[in-house]
This record gives sequence, structure tokens and C-alpha cells, in this order.
Amino acid sequence: MHYKLHKELSVQTALLQFYCFLTRGFLEKEFISDFDYGNENIEQIHNMASPEKWDGDYSVIIQRISKTKEIVEKAKSYLQWNQKCNDEKIAEYMHNHPAFYEDGISIKDLSEIMEINGVLENGYLFHDRFHGYPEKHLNRYRVDCLDFLYSASYFYNEGFDYFNNRKSPTSYSESHNLPSTEMKRIQSKEEMMFRSFREAFINFIFFVESFINSVGYDAYLKGKGTDESERNKLKGIKSIRANGFKSYLSIRGKFKEYSRILSGTELDTENPIIENYINECVELRNQYVHSSPEQGSLKISLEEWKGKCDLMIDKQCFEVLNTFWKGCYPEKQFPVVIFNELSSSSFKGRLGKMMIARKEE
Repeated sequence: MHYKLHKELSVQTALLQFYCFLTRGFLEKEFISDFDYGNENIEQIHNMASPEKWDGDYSVIIQRISKTKEIVEKAKSYLQWNQKCNDEKIAEYMHNHPAFYEDGISIKDLSEIMEINGVLENGYLFHDRFHGYPEKHLNRYRVDCLDFLYSASYFYNEGFDYFNNRKSPTSYSESHNLPSTEMKRIQSKEEMMFRSFREAFINFIFFVESFINSVGYDAYLKGKGTDESERNKLKGIKSIRANGFKSYLSIRGKFKEYSRILSGTELDTENPIIENYINECVELRNQYVHSSPEQGSLKISLEEWKGKCDLMIDKQCFEVLNTFWKGCYPEKQFPVVIFNELSSSSFKGRLGKMMIARKEE
């Protein structure tokens, strides 16, 4: 009986930690007390494992198991998905992932625990992470490539506000009001616009490449690739020498290899959409990231940077991503979560387009 109750309390406590954290936004003030109860359970679990500390009172353990089950069922009722594995698997997951509270849970791991078909239909990739329902309106999902899109939006909107006289830089006469520790270099409006639109454009390039990398890694996590060479390529690795040195695929190589591995047909990178993107956009990004005095400075005007951003927002970014996606998955819908972000009103002055309805998550 001792072993059975000890194991049951351990498993139920792991379930309490798992479900209460993921649904903490619904528990409000109860969240802290429920976690405190779980910590008290852990103390009892340690006591039961120590002959010197165990007092032999099983009635307390039985009561705690019953109360813990009540808390778990309440937390489960807030989560919209059904559990599809046994309780022991969740307890094992919690034991093997001590950084669960900081990192959340990957969609891959979540799909092995819960029925999340709706999430997968919305286009989340396996390495995206779910953080539950936070109590302070934070993002439930972390989609790594979107961080660059949000950065592009931030910089573009800054430039747009200056461009349309909605915002003005600090003037020299106002600089004395700034805190003594704050940088007092006065920048012109043109300088602010130039840098903002340039950074927006560069972050678009980061976003596209990050999305491409995500599609490859998602396929790797799903077990795609017929051999070790193909599986490495899905991780972006072109080859590994005998001494362990790795060479990596170029952006053109990723377009070709990912599409070949996933669809059986290599994407034509001489397609004008891909060719222009690589030769113009990626090359421009590379010239800035790998700049040197020997190369000289690039002569791109403020208006040209804004024009490049406008084209990327209105057309080019989605055209490139969709061409790549269809090359990999000809019959599969483009990820809704990415499409909706690209088609929203995140960029000032660029009209939001029609969004695809999300399924219930």
C-alpha cells in the first residue's frame, strides 16, 4: 500500500503542476494556492520516501490524493483538448523537463499528450511552443519566426509615423529635459526614417529565412527524410566531414533540398519569384550583415528603403513563402497562423487583407 499511495500522490502532483500551469490564466487567485498545495504534496512525497521522516499516517495521503484530483479535474475543464496518454506519461514528461515553466511545451510533445488536431490544422509547426493560458495576456504560442515579423512591423511603423509627421524626434531645445543618463545625440527625422525602414526590411529577410528553417526542422521532427543525409539537410546541414566539421546549406540550397525531400520534386529556384528574392533581397541583406570598408557603402535612399518594405508587405514576402510552401506541400494549406499575421493590419498604412478563420484551439 505504501508504494501504491506514494506513486499515486507523485503522479497526481505532476498532473496538478502540468494542468494548473497551462490553464493558470483561468485559475486567477487560486493559481498560487493550488501550486502551494502541490509543493506541500512534494514534501509529503519526500517524507514517504524517508523512513526517518514518515509518520505512517496514510489517511493524510489519501485525503491529499483526493483533493489533488479535484484540482486537476477543475484545471482540465479549462483546457479545450482531451488527454490521450496515460497519467504516468505526463508525470514522466514533467520529471524529464525541469524547465517546463520557463520554456512551455513543444507542439510535438503536446501532440503526444493531448488531442490537438485543431492546433495542427491551424499550421503550428512541431517546434513551436505552447505556454498555456497566461494570467497577464501574454502569447500562448511562441512561433520563433514571427519574432522577426513583429520586429519588422515595429521598425516599419516607427518609420511610417516619422514619414507622415505623426512623430518627431527630440529637438535640441528639448534635450535638457532628458535624464542625465540618457543619450542626448539629436537625430534628424530623415535619419530616423532611414534606419527604421532599413531595419524593417532586414527583419523581413530574417523572417523569411527563419520560416524556411522552421519548415525544414518541423519535417525533421516528424521523421521525414529517407536517410541520415536527408535528415541532416532538413536541419540545414549540407554535409559533415570525418572530423565532424559541418557545412551548411545556402538559402538556395534549402529551397531545393527541402522541397525535394518533402514533395519529391525540387523547387525551381530560377522561378522569378525565388530568383529575384535571392539575388536582390537576400544579397542586399548579406551586404549589410557582412559589410566591410572594402565593399564601400550602399547607396540606397530613404524612399527606396520604404518602397522595398511596401513591396515586401503588400506582395513579395507572401509570394516567396507560398511558393516555397507549395514546393514542399503541394496539397497542404499554407499555415493559417503565418498567413493571418501577414494579412493583418500590423503595418501602418498598408491595408489589412482577408484573414483565414482560425479553428477553435
